[in-house]
Formats: sequence, structure tokens, C-alpha cells
Amino acid sequence: MCDVMTGLAVFGAVTSLVGGQQQAQATSNAAEENLEAQYEQTAVKQEQINESSALELHERQKQGMIDRAESRAIAGESGALGFSSDRLMADSFMQEGTDLMSIERNRANQAKQGDVNNKSYRASAQSTANTAYANAPTPINTGLQIAGSVLGAQQATRAKTLGPSIQNYPTYT
Repeated sequence: MCDVMTGLAVFGAVTSLVGGQQQAQATSNAAEENLEAQYEQTAVKQEQINESSALELHERQKQGMIDRAESRAIAGESGALGFSSDRLMADSFMQEGTDLMSIERNRANQAKQGDVNNKSYRASAQSTANTAYANAPTPINTGLQIAGSVLGAQQATRAKTLGPSIQNYPTYT
């Protein structure tokens, strides 16, 4: 009877070990898949930011060319060619350059933020996997559990074999 109980205890402990390790692996795999999805989402977002920035840059350059053409036409019609019109052209180029740098800086900052988000996603996934494996039963814990079950079974067998403890009482005469 005791061997059956020991066998059941060992089987239960091994089953718990295998199940716990499989659960930890499944949790780790799910965290990794979630991480990949977040990376993909960040990449799509960055692509959209790049496209939007390229469109903004193009529109601003086009607007700069229109502004300068209008200024040249006005200056030509009014006969105000020379230093004044040169200053207007230089100002237009400066304003356009400032706007283009601002658009590019915003795009670069959003790219950096995407990188920071990816690092955060990676740390979160690693933490989830570490926690899953830390909470899973280990072979050492399972071995100790089995040893405790075997010891308990041996003590129960010994108690049944020897019977109740005999107490020695002093005899009074």
C-alpha cells in the first residue's frame, strides 16, 4: 500500500514539474509573440511618420517656390528689383530651410521615441518570461517534494509495523 502511495506522490510531483515547465514555456512564447507584434506595429507607425514627413517636406518646398515666384513677379511688375527683392528671396529660403529642419527634427524625434518604445516592450516581454520561469517548479523542488513523500511513507510504514509506542511507567510497589 505504501509503495502505491509513494508512486502516486512521485507521479504527481513529476506531472507538476512537467506541467509547470510547459506553462512557463507557453507564457514565454506568448510574450515573445506579443513583442514581435509590437515591433511590427512600431515599424508600421514609423513608416507612416516617414511618409507623412516626406509629404510635408515636399509641400513646404513647393510652397517656398510659389512664394518666391510670387515675390519675383511682384518685384518685376513694380520695378523693385535689386537689393529689396534679393532680401525677400533670401528670407524665403531661410524660412523654408527653418521649416524643413523642423519637420526633419520632428520625424527624427518620433523615430527615437519608437526605439524607446521597442526597448520598453522588450523589457516587459523579458520580465514576463522571467516571472513565468521563476514561478515554475524546478527539478530540485520536485526532488525535495518526492523525497518528503517517500520519507513520510516510510515513517507511516514503520509506525504501522511497530505499532503504537510503548511507554514505560514506573512501577509503584
